[in-house]
Amino acid sequence: MPFVFFETFGCQMNVADADELASALYTRGFERAESSSRADLVVVNTCSVRERAEKRALARIRELSAHKARRAGRALWVIGCMAQRLGESLKRDCPGIDLVVGARDFERFLENIDDALASPGPLAGASAPYAVSRFVPVMRGCDNRCAYCVVPLVRGPETSLPAAAVEKTVRALVDDGTREVTLLGQNVNSYRDGDTNFPRLLCRLHAIDGLARIRFTTSHPKDCSEELVRTMAEFPKLCRHVHLPVQSGSTRVLSVMNRGYTRDDYLARIDMIRKHLPDADITTDAMVGFPSETEREFEETLSLFETVRFTTAFMFAYSRRDNTAAASMDDDVDAAAKQRRLARLIERQTAITKEMYKAVVGVSLPVLFSGVQEGKKDVWMGQDMGCKKVLVPCTECRAGTIFTVRIVKSTGKTLIGERT
Repeated sequence: MPFVFFETFGCQMNVADADELASALYTRGFERAESSSRADLVVVNTCSVRERAEKRALARIRELSAHKARRAGRALWVIGCMAQRLGESLKRDCPGIDLVVGARDFERFLENIDDALASPGPLAGASAPYAVSRFVPVMRGCDNRCAYCVVPLVRGPETSLPAAAVEKTVRALVDDGTREVTLLGQNVNSYRDGDTNFPRLLCRLHAIDGLARIRFTTSHPKDCSEELVRTMAEFPKLCRHVHLPVQSGSTRVLSVMNRGYTRDDYLARIDMIRKHLPDADITTDAMVGFPSETEREFEETLSLFETVRFTTAFMFAYSRRDNTAAASMDDDVDAAAKQRRLARLIERQTAITKEMYKAVVGVSLPVLFSGVQEGKKDVWMGQDMGCKKVLVPCTECRAGTIFTVRIVKSTGKTLIGERT
């Protein structure tokens, strides 16, 4: 059987696309390789959202292209957002690439994958490996025009998948042993299929027998509705975790970013979430050093972090991306200032995260276990109903089981528990 290896950069949507392509290849006779050196086909799934991710992917593709030249018969595919942005020019930079598939062409590519494999039809083969938790896209593309973001360019306009198709996908995953799904969209809040909006889709999936937990990401603050939060509070399979990217604590900077809400709007959404879901983990994305951001406006982001007290956050310094509105702005915050601001924000959020994790010590939580910690036979990894990772010494745990765990220690980034 041929072997395939995936290397994925970027967001959960890219992970979901890689999983979908992997399933298609497994049913056509491919098996999963443990490393790129053992693979007959290497697939690199790329990201363009940040310059650093794109540079890392390009470096890896060049390396794989060079390795490929030393082994006849190996294929190299590049897919995803960077593939969409750069297209066939990637082949000029990396001659070893056999196929480039942009994010907008991914669905059509899956429908015609046999042509890419030069096969008259599916081969007899292995089934996709079982996973406790899987990503499930419910929509693709984005209609928001955030000034710094290339997603509308590389993934196209917003399109919601039919609710019946989403439900069919989730049911099939559950039948294969999946216990938890994470629904994906650039802005899941705006999902709509006829009369089915996102809260109603969650209710529909909640009724699936065998499905233990439902997560979703990402929520746009301007569209985060009370209906959604009430639904999360009412239905027990819906995890108590809201990822709500703020990007900046300054109303003026948010306006320049074209985010569609003010600082006060955002804090009102936080108050609404805390009212209905007082135990929820709230996480965020934040960017420092956006064009024209002053030191005082950066301090507003710091103060917002103090006010909200996010469980965790993804924090970045602004980097210019071609074909965005911000690309025409004067990038007037120097690199040293960006890194200084980023370091201060990371330092403060790290301290808040440690405090919030420490507060959970002594509390009992239901934990869904996904597998053993690498190199430790009887230490199992899991996650609570929020976003917190948990390690538990356990001889009875199995992938997909849920046990109540008493938290006895926190490392600041991981909780240590014991079976109750």
